[in-house]
Amino acid sequence: MVMILRTLLFPVDNGMGTGLSGDGYSAEYDLWTGKVRWRKAAEGSISKQQELTFRLLVLSSILSPILVAGLLFFSRNLFQGTKILYKDVDKYAPIILGIVLFLAFETLMLAIRRRDPIVQVEPSLKNQHEYFEKMFDFSIKKNISGRKIPPYVTTYLASFSVLLCIPLSYYVYLNPENFSDTNYGPIVTLLVTSVFVSLLPNVLWNLIIKHIIYLKLIRKTKEE
Repeated sequence: MVMILRTLLFPVDNGMGTGLSGDGYSAEYDLWTGKVRWRKAAEGSISKQQELTFRLLVLSSILSPILVAGLLFFSRNLFQGTKILYKDVDKYAPIILGIVLFLAFETLMLAIRRRDPIVQVEPSLKNQHEYFEKMFDFSIKKNISGRKIPPYVTTYLASFSVLLCIPLSYYVYLNPENFSDTNYGPIVTLLVTSVFVSLLPNVLWNLIIKHIIYLKLIRKTKEE
């Protein structure tokens, strides 16, 4: 838990983005110490890592919600005789499950990254600067918009649009009687709402905080 909340992971340079070299380097930033640690994927492991990541994501996306949702519904039945506790579990279930989903995803990413060895000799400052600059352009600044749309618009507009789904989905979850024509069921609405809720800490961690750290590291490697 501690390592999850202090280690910010940057993407592996697999050469799939514009201007990326594909040398397999990746960076980790420790929020507590401000230090950067570099790892490098072994030759031929990048494609295997991508395949493994996909499989683990599919597996975790299936198991985590089912497990936590099962515990939440068990808690509801356990406290069904106590109306206050019953309502509290029912009301905050999507938040609990959403946080668990976020932490499970970050734990998975951290575990996968740990498979790559730490480099003994760090990249040159020039290469570090190019890495952070290109990754920042690829993942946040330009994203999929390229040059046709002003910087950051696509990334932040898409994130804001998705976050708007949280209150809407939560309203449907808390007021199923107003949507009697739909036949989704409480488990489906719980899982959907929880997924949307998990995006809130995800945006905060992997977009806003990472945006700030990207700019800090770009300036630092350029000045040095």
